[in-house]
Amino acid sequence: MTMTDDEKITKILAAASDLFIQPGYQVTQMQTIARHAHLAVGSLYRFFSSKAALRDQLFLTTLGVSVTGTTLPLTTVDQTQLLAQTQTAYDQWQEQFQSCQRADDLDDLLTNLVTTFQRYGRYFLILEHNPTLNPTLTALYRDYRQRLYQQVGEFLMRQRRTATEADGMIVVDLIFWWCAHKQYDSFEKPVGRQALPAVLIQLRTMLHRSH
Repeated sequence: MTMTDDEKITKILAAASDLFIQPGYQVTQMQTIARHAHLAVGSLYRFFSSKAALRDQLFLTTLGVSVTGTTLPLTTVDQTQLLAQTQTAYDQWQEQFQSCQRADDLDDLLTNLVTTFQRYGRYFLILEHNPTLNPTLTALYRDYRQRLYQQVGEFLMRQRRTATEADGMIVVDLIFWWCAHKQYDSFEKPVGRQALPAVLIQLRTMLHRSH
């Protein structure tokens, strides 16, 4: 069955996302992305003017910006605009998370973390594996991650007096490991994806027992 342009773009973005994580952005060539997307390399340049344009458009789609139905080929994005949109996304995530904190509901908090890392895990991994790719975005992500550690730690300390901020780091990193690293950055990818639901259930059970 013939694929639409939108379907091809989606395949290209998915292939690029995986390859920018491992082996990394700098060593990944457009030909390699085309091969992983099962498309001719000419198709990539029909949709994206360069690897840098593909990177920028990948970041935009992660933030919920649609790149379909626009003029082709897609080009690089103004970095000030990209930074502003990323900051807006982080602010929205923070507001959603703070709503869970105010509700003082452990299940809602865990669900929020899982949803966030399942949706944006690949984007976060690209930044982690390529810290010099966009230092400003990397610094923004690092700040967001640190605030997340602090907020989850404070939530847990309200739930249990013996909890510490370190407990927040453990919970965040554990969920991120299973929602992101184990899904996209592991030789056990299929196992990780199959095991995720059971792991999350067990994590909820363990946290409820301790609180």
